[in-house]
Amino acid sequence: MSRYFLLVILLIFSKTIFSQELDVRFYDLTLDIDIESKFISGNNKIHFHSKNLNDSIKIDLSNQFVVDSVLFLNQKCEYVHKNDVIKVYLAKNFKKKDNYILNVFYKGKPIIAERPPWSGGFVWEKDANGDPWVGVACQGDGASIWWPNHDNLNDEPDSVRLSITVPKGLKAVSNGNLILNKDTVINKKEKSTFIWKTINPINNYNVTLNIANYKSFSDTLNGHLGLLHLDYYVLPEDYVKAKSHFSQVSPMLHFFEDKFGPYPFYEDGYCLVQTPYLGMEHQSCIAYGNKFKKGYLGNYPENIDFDFIIIHETAHEWWGNSVSMGDIGDMWIHESFATYSEALYVEEMYSYNEMITYLNYQKNKILNDVPIKSEKFSSTDMYYKGSWILHTLRSCFNNDSMWFDAIKGIQLEFKHQIVDTYDVVKYIETHYGNDLTVFFQQYLFKAELPVFEYFITKRDKRNYLNFRWKALPGFEMPLLVKINELEFDWVYPTENWKEIELLNIKEKDFKIANDLFLINVKKIK
Repeated sequence: MSRYFLLVILLIFSKTIFSQELDVRFYDLTLDIDIESKFISGNNKIHFHSKNLNDSIKIDLSNQFVVDSVLFLNQKCEYVHKNDVIKVYLAKNFKKKDNYILNVFYKGKPIIAERPPWSGGFVWEKDANGDPWVGVACQGDGASIWWPNHDNLNDEPDSVRLSITVPKGLKAVSNGNLILNKDTVINKKEKSTFIWKTINPINNYNVTLNIANYKSFSDTLNGHLGLLHLDYYVLPEDYVKAKSHFSQVSPMLHFFEDKFGPYPFYEDGYCLVQTPYLGMEHQSCIAYGNKFKKGYLGNYPENIDFDFIIIHETAHEWWGNSVSMGDIGDMWIHESFATYSEALYVEEMYSYNEMITYLNYQKNKILNDVPIKSEKFSSTDMYYKGSWILHTLRSCFNNDSMWFDAIKGIQLEFKHQIVDTYDVVKYIETHYGNDLTVFFQQYLFKAELPVFEYFITKRDKRNYLNFRWKALPGFEMPLLVKINELEFDWVYPTENWKEIELLNIKEKDFKIANDLFLINVKKIK
């Protein structure tokens, strides 16, 4: 299989080729939340750029909602709403220009999430005092399950403003900075409006809202780009607990900045907000629902007891929110790097050996059931197998300085950009210095792991190791094995059998560095 052909495959699977009739610049979303009826109503002013706008335009919105009206250039338009798409018919001979505003008014009961955050929708809960506690998550289903937008991963708005009106006494928390909070009376009901705004580009599925009788506290981080504002919103009964538990945020952010570069959203701040579901990487407004427990809801390996949700979801601020996929098939970029970030955090805060322990804890969850480069959320391998792929690459680099330069370089090169598998592979390859096409083909596009096959023969009282890779043609990953009594050394398997002498060790003492590589091993008898 030629290198050219493999590159073509990567391009086919990585690049989403589509005709983009609009480029959204700004969403101005206004919502009134009727918690008692679990009903939302409002409108979204969609500011977009287009050079090829014709007689119609399509916006995504779940059929759960009723569209009241649509305005284009402040004029009412005819539209059809079906199959979760609003097709808007534009007035004939409208004035052509570069920038437009489409205003969609809608209302209805949003989908209720059955298993958030994995199944999208609203979560309507109550806190210990019986007060409303509301959240939303929609990564797998798309933002159009609760608000009208151009629901395309390739089209991130430059910024978003979200105005949320809720019953008085509650707080609404969203992305970015709170720019206005005012009390109002609507239909003889006392309400409060909270207006939040981001400065930076944001994935549609990262736009969020959280409603509760929140109690907040703040801190600052003296980071790489100056002072970073840290805000925390928690339920009143958890306030004291949260102030202690969230102390791990600052050292984590310092570490991530050292390893990946500056926090990508200084202007929008960093926020953790307590949610009635486990968690989600909502940009600058991270959903936290790990119940202030160690590990993952209290489960963790040995003494490695950091709060999983804080570390994993914060890593997504770099891997997923700043460097973002443009197609669902590239979700591995978000999840593999964020999951690997956990291991690097363990190495920094605990030790290298504890990192190996943590990685082996992840390894036990690898299924090898489907390729991790997939169009579906069909396996957790994009998390744990992805983490081990990166750990394996670090071993292959055999130079931590070069490896971490590559990791940080991805963040610096592609900050606030949309990437695909091809972009990431080619960038890492420039630091590695050798072709990694077949390596990534094997690990991303195949469910099966490469198999290191070997047998040991004896001649003239000497032991000889015979070995090869059983994998995709052209797979030639180096491997560390015990071939002498002093240390592990490199061997260079290919698809063809090779033979080397084992020096001063018995057959039973031969070992493979399984803690450093994600492979299967088969001893041939």
